[in-house]
Amino acid sequence: MDKLAALIAFAEVAKTGSFTRAGNALALGPSAVTKKIAALEQWLGIRVLQRNTHGVALTDDGQLCLDIAQKVLQSVDELEQAVALRRAQPAGQVRIGMPYAMGQLYLAPMLSEFLSKNPELVLDVQYSDEVPDILEQRLDVVVHIGEPRDSRVIAKPLAKSRRVTCASPAYLNAHGVPRAVGDLQQHERIALLINGRVRPWTFKQGQSVIAVPPQGKLTVNSGVALRQAALAGVGLIQCNSILVAPDLASGALLPVLDDCSVESEGLYAVFLENRRMVPRVRVTVDLLEKIFLPYRHGTSGAAAVLPRQ
Repeated sequence: MDKLAALIAFAEVAKTGSFTRAGNALALGPSAVTKKIAALEQWLGIRVLQRNTHGVALTDDGQLCLDIAQKVLQSVDELEQAVALRRAQPAGQVRIGMPYAMGQLYLAPMLSEFLSKNPELVLDVQYSDEVPDILEQRLDVVVHIGEPRDSRVIAKPLAKSRRVTCASPAYLNAHGVPRAVGDLQQHERIALLINGRVRPWTFKQGQSVIAVPPQGKLTVNSGVALRQAALAGVGLIQCNSILVAPDLASGALLPVLDDCSVESEGLYAVFLENRRMVPRVRVTVDLLEKIFLPYRHGTSGAAAVLPRQ
C-alpha cells in the first residue's frame, strides 16, 4: 500500500466531497480513489468517510485523520522544498491561486514565456473569485485583493488601485453621463456578488465615504462577467481599477464620477513564510511583480497597458 498516495487521495476527497472530482484532480478513476480510501481505512482500522445524499462526508475519526494528514502532507511539501533549495534551477510544481479575471487578463499572456525560461517548472493555476485558503488548498502563491489577515503568510505588495465607476461609450451615449452620485438612481447599476453578498458601491462625499447599493436588473458573481457586461453596454459597474485598466486605456470603457472615487484594496502576492526562499516560489512572485509593475503606484486609464505577450 502506498500510504502517501492514500493520504493524498483522502485529503482530495475531503476537500471536494466527491470521489469523481477527487479522481479528476488526481488524474485517477473514481474506482482507483475508492480503493485507496478502502486501503487507508483498513490500514488505520477506522472508517474515515460516509456517503450521504450530497456525496461523502467525514466521520469523526475521519476529521481527526484529515487534521493529521494535512500536517503530514505539509511536511512532505517542506521536504520537497528543502531539496529544491539545493538546486539552482527552479523546479517542481507551483500551485497558484488567482482571481479569474486577473488571471485571464494578466497572467495567462505571460505563461508561455515564463515556462520557456523555467523548463523544469510545472504550473497548476487555479482561477477563482472565491478567496482561497492557502494552507488547506496547498497553494504556493495566491494573488490576493486586499492585505490578508493571516499570521501564517507573507503578503508582498504588487499594486495599488482605486474603485472606478465606468461604462461603455454606447451605454453613456444612450443614457447620459452621471454628474453626481445622486444621478445613479437613473442608471442601470450592475451588482457584483462576493461570498454571497452584494458589494456596495463607495464614493467620497466631503471628508466621508458613502455606500450606494448597486440596484439594477443584473447581478453577477465574477469579475469576468462584471467586465463583460460593462463592455456589452448593459450598464455601469464599479470595480477594482486593475480589472478594467486596459479597457480604460483603450477607451472601451469610460470612467464616470472620477472626482468621487475612493482608494481600493491593494493587490498582494501571498505565500507561506517557510516557502519564501524556495526557488519555484521566488520566481513565481518575481513574475507577478513584473506583470503588475505598471500599477505599483496606482492605476490610471491613460497609462495602463496589458503585459507583453
